[in-house]
Amino acid sequence: MTTPTNLIRRRPGDPAPDLVVFLAFHASLRRDFARLAAALDGCPPHDARRRALIDEHTAFMLRALHHHHTGEDEDIWPLLRALVPEAGPVLDRLEADHQEMDTVIDRLSAPGRPAADQAGDLRRLHELLDAHLALEESEVVPLIAEHVGPAWWDEAGRKVTKGHGRDLPMVAAWTLDAADPGAREHILATAPLIMRVLYRLSWRRAYERRVDQIFG
Repeated sequence: MTTPTNLIRRRPGDPAPDLVVFLAFHASLRRDFARLAAALDGCPPHDARRRALIDEHTAFMLRALHHHHTGEDEDIWPLLRALVPEAGPVLDRLEADHQEMDTVIDRLSAPGRPAADQAGDLRRLHELLDAHLALEESEVVPLIAEHVGPAWWDEAGRKVTKGHGRDLPMVAAWTLDAADPGAREHILATAPLIMRVLYRLSWRRAYERRVDQIFG
């Protein structure tokens, strides 16, 4: 991170960091692992094509989740430990949650698993994520809003966006799909012009085709 030192901590009079995309991404995570489990339950054993699509979307979501957790563990949590030392215990808990989820993610990433086993682990990951995100949003998000400078947060967001690589079109459309109308309007209004154009011309349609094929 290259943000000047004097802009890392939020200063009096600074706007709060823009957390709308961060929280909309959380909404996507909260929704879709359980939906994938239900899709697996409803997938006929002989429908190899639909099972392959479900597995492909699961792999995409696991990559997005891993990238999100990596950004927290490598950038956000260390900064908060420096800015708000008393937050150490809750950050320890969140990091432990990441490790517990990694065990389930490893199982979900294995190829050729029975549908029932895969669906069970998707539901387990949903439960772990729901509790984890509830703690994060109640205890840590307010600390980010109070202590982290908007310039640092914006730079961190650009790093995360770039890090999605080829998954970015699907991540963007997936996040916007789960966002509430106000958040969606805000994200589209503040995103770079090229991303808004690509979303409207192709990203949204590609995402909607995949969702229709998987969830009906």
